[in-house]
Amino acid sequence: MTPKPKKMNRRVLPAVFCWALLLGVWLAFFWSSPAERLLALRTFGLGFCAFGIALPLGILTAWVCMGRGLISNLVLLGTVASLFIPMFIHVSAWDAAFGKLGWLTSAQGQILVPLIPGWWAASWIHGIAASSQVAVIFLVGLSFGGRIFEEQALLDTSPFRVFWSVTVVRLWPLGFLAFLWVVVSCAREIAVTDLYQIGTLAEQIYLGYSLGGGSTASEVLGGGIGGVSYGLTLSLLAVLAAFSMVLFFAMTQVEYESGAFRTVRVKDSGSGRTLVGLGLIAVTFLIPIGNVVLRACFYVRPVDGVPTQGYSIVQLFSAIRRACFDYQDEFIWSAIIALTSASMILLAATWISAVGRKSGWVQVLFACTLAISFALPGPLLGMSIASVMGFLDGRWFVWLFNYTIFAPVLANFIFCWPLGALVIWFVFGKIPEDALESVRVEGAGKLTSYLSLGIRANWLPLLGCWLITFACCFGELSASQIVRPAGIDTVPRKMLGDLHAGVNELTAGITIVTVLVIVGVSVAGWWVVSLSHKLNERKYF
Repeated sequence: MTPKPKKMNRRVLPAVFCWALLLGVWLAFFWSSPAERLLALRTFGLGFCAFGIALPLGILTAWVCMGRGLISNLVLLGTVASLFIPMFIHVSAWDAAFGKLGWLTSAQGQILVPLIPGWWAASWIHGIAASSQVAVIFLVGLSFGGRIFEEQALLDTSPFRVFWSVTVVRLWPLGFLAFLWVVVSCAREIAVTDLYQIGTLAEQIYLGYSLGGGSTASEVLGGGIGGVSYGLTLSLLAVLAAFSMVLFFAMTQVEYESGAFRTVRVKDSGSGRTLVGLGLIAVTFLIPIGNVVLRACFYVRPVDGVPTQGYSIVQLFSAIRRACFDYQDEFIWSAIIALTSASMILLAATWISAVGRKSGWVQVLFACTLAISFALPGPLLGMSIASVMGFLDGRWFVWLFNYTIFAPVLANFIFCWPLGALVIWFVFGKIPEDALESVRVEGAGKLTSYLSLGIRANWLPLLGCWLITFACCFGELSASQIVRPAGIDTVPRKMLGDLHAGVNELTAGITIVTVLVIVGVSVAGWWVVSLSHKLNERKYF
């Protein structure tokens, strides 16, 4: 009897992929031009600096969130909410302190001279924004268990040795995944790099398009503007994003569908966890919010003919009221575009998740779409859509592209696809196979059983997914602003333009309003998903 071939160890595949990735990086650098190498170094250098800030903050945040008590719950709630805060809000919150018109800059007696250089300011803002994402990655990994290995090792050796021999070995894949996630996130956004003039891939593409370097993606990318081309950086981003998705699926899907995913929380937070939690609340939440509030309270009034600076709570409410009126049209357009985009993502992801749960080729196609959407820089995506629409002739296409929200909705749909699709995929992945089999026994087809049981029985988590996706689409900036028709302006686009002049009272006021809207919607969506998850556990288990 012929022996069956042994399957490759699951731990060997990530190692092989890592070595292949390093080989691809070396070959890409060898065959690229000097301008492309400089562009890649800037892009990955910014991601590496941001990761150096995000990793310790993310690990500490995950550690605090695993505790119980008021402080741990507040940190967990703030971490979830900050996942959906767009980058231009982070820019406004920190630029209000050390930017051109920041209160720290004014306290130093400087005018229109930022207190912190552009590179370090961009690294700090990206790192703070990515810390919540890193924290969620470590929380998901820690929720699969494995703490028992540390507990058993502590019986035989010291905690220091257990940390280096057991904990680090168990968690290094999470750190590698967090590094890939942060690098790609930094490379596809332009809110920070455009304000501080950091020449990353996305920024150079956006500058090349906005300065008239070309009307199509191929002209801008091939024209050598800032060394941008289809070569080095974009290919590496695609590889990084693909590996991120593969690693994420490998770490989560089996455990989640089998029911092994459980939130690991200790019985008592302890004084150390509480103090760290208070520090995280101050650094990541209170200080940014305080910067904006303090800037919104700022005023200059003549006293005896001399301009005098001061702060007033009345000025805060006045700035918020002015912002609501001045940004009224932008809020309406942003809400319409986000509503349409989120609905399209929900429908598409629901259909794919329903028919492709056990289909290998559908899963591969789904992972490829996630990787491509996650790797594409926002300006490149917007320019690609503009190029395709430019090739289409006919009055109907001209009307669709120049007088409707079709183009920004399409850009939002592709750019925000990874987040909404992943959430919906795992919601459908939690449907027990026994329940599906019982529906099939009654005569329902495969598609009918998935749609009836998946949509009708899971309308509550799908509603939460829609709210989360809406919050993500509302703050999208990088891709949609290039394809925005004339007369249609959004909150992110207008805020980015205002931020170039510094954070004034009006910009601070609209920042507060936008944060309240996005945080309120995203937290409501997360609460609905969590509630439905608890109800399903009681029903099926």
